[in-house]
Amino acid sequence: MATDLRELTAEIVIAHANMNELSSDDLLKELKAVYAMLQGLEKGEIELSTPEPKKRGRKAKGSVETIPEEKPAIPSAPALTIEEAFKPDQVACMICGKKGLTTLKRHLTTAHNLKPGQYRKQFNIPKDQPLAAAEYVATRRQMALDRGLGENLAKARAAKKAKQTGE
Repeated sequence: MATDLRELTAEIVIAHANMNELSSDDLLKELKAVYAMLQGLEKGEIELSTPEPKKRGRKAKGSVETIPEEKPAIPSAPALTIEEAFKPDQVACMICGKKGLTTLKRHLTTAHNLKPGQYRKQFNIPKDQPLAAAEYVATRRQMALDRGLGENLAKARAAKKAKQTGE
């Protein structure tokens, strides 16, 4: 059974590593943590339960209490200034300082468990400041125009308006 646990651990960590950047230290920690979790599950030392919606009043007899997930500590002082973080060809995370990103949304949700609005509020980023590289946005906009997406939208809106007024 031990080889099965090792294979399962490897599959889980490989799947996670394919979706997230992991340093070699993080990879080793992840391997150890996943293997320990699987061993605990196999021996019955760890019990998995699906969290039930919170209800007012008393806790039901026999229900398993779940421990809320800890939010990672987010430094109050930014790793970068706004000028350093937002450049025409790339954006960088002001929390961890990671550079070379085209958009921040996925990085914020996966690495820091934050929504863009929370990130803006924490670092006083203006709402008119996009969380994506300007060159990337311009390229995507041009691709959409080349495919005629703006024209199709205008046609659809005109057809909808004509249908509403024609009724």
